Amino acid sequence: MPSYQSLKGAHGQRAWWEWGEYAQYSYAAAHREEFAEETAFWEFVQFVFFSQWEEIKSFAKEEGVSIIGDMPIYVARDSCDLWSNLPLFLIDAKTLSPQKVAGVPPDYFSEDGQLWGNPLYDWDAMKADGYRWWVDRIGMAFRCYDIVRIDHFRAFASYWSVPAEAKTAKEGEWVEGPGHALFEAIAAAYPDPAILAEDLGVFGEDVVELLEFTDFPGMRVIQFGFDPDSNSTHLPHNYPQNCIAYAGTHDNNTLLGWLWEATPAQRQFALDYCGFEGKGDSWSAGGYQSASCRKILEAVWRSPASIAIASLQDLCGFGSDARMNVPGVPEHNWLYRAAEETLDHIDSAYYTKINRLFSR
Repeated sequence: MPSYQSLKGAHGQRAWWEWGEYAQYSYAAAHREEFAEETAFWEFVQFVFFSQWEEIKSFAKEEGVSIIGDMPIYVARDSCDLWSNLPLFLIDAKTLSPQKVAGVPPDYFSEDGQLWGNPLYDWDAMKADGYRWWVDRIGMAFRCYDIVRIDHFRAFASYWSVPAEAKTAKEGEWVEGPGHALFEAIAAAYPDPAILAEDLGVFGEDVVELLEFTDFPGMRVIQFGFDPDSNSTHLPHNYPQNCIAYAGTHDNNTLLGWLWEATPAQRQFALDYCGFEGKGDSWSAGGYQSASCRKILEAVWRSPASIAIASLQDLCGFGSDARMNVPGVPEHNWLYRAAEETLDHIDSAYYTKINRLFSR
């Protein structure tokens, strides 16, 4: 089989549906020899990458560090995953265009929802072969990581389906997902799989039930809890033990950035809840010893959650300029980088102290 990259190069990096006859996987498979040299190169590139990754993973294991891999639930339209498995997606076989695409309805992050545009799975077709594609995908992830976090887990219970021609995600509808059957197939291949469920966003009883069935830990994000008018499930006193507690995820502002941008009522509630005793606007001070950020981190650390996670930016007390990502905004994200000097200035003695204090 010619590699996806070799075919993409031969067609000027155009998307696979613009490859003429080679857009048909079966046709491309019959012409492997034409791309043998280029395919061998990309196979070598992957060999080098995975060899290097295995060294990193082995070193981490020796140091007692487990690696969590983040798996997006959907794949890109212009991807090898889709091109080589077309019957498993809601793609028109003649036009090669998506019939329905992925997104989420209006929520905390966006009043129009988020129109991701990824083609949706044909779950009936996947069920017919025992969810082989998903079992293989999970298996590969377990080769690379110790734990796999599946993004947008709620779509396995029910997912937001948007017409391909829609301009915003508002035009979608909820459709039932694969539910128990998928995870029964995964468990048959990988008993007791180490999976974390990203269960944020618009919720429902079907998601709650699926989480209970799988017994995967879900997520709690303290920033979502600071509503003075509700007893949110994201406040640490409401966390179950079987969850992962976050100060903030890659989609959130930094803690300091959140404090600056919160309403006065939200900010005061957060400071009171976390036991901040500073006066006046002392909450606004950032940096490696930021007292307000530390109090929020300590509230996460003392929760009953089995694992607590904070971003590097929050360990440093950085503001919004160090934010990783703004959901629904396509540009200028994922640009944050940390220098060695930044790491050297983190107060490791303080984090060692709270880890010991709260048995982390």
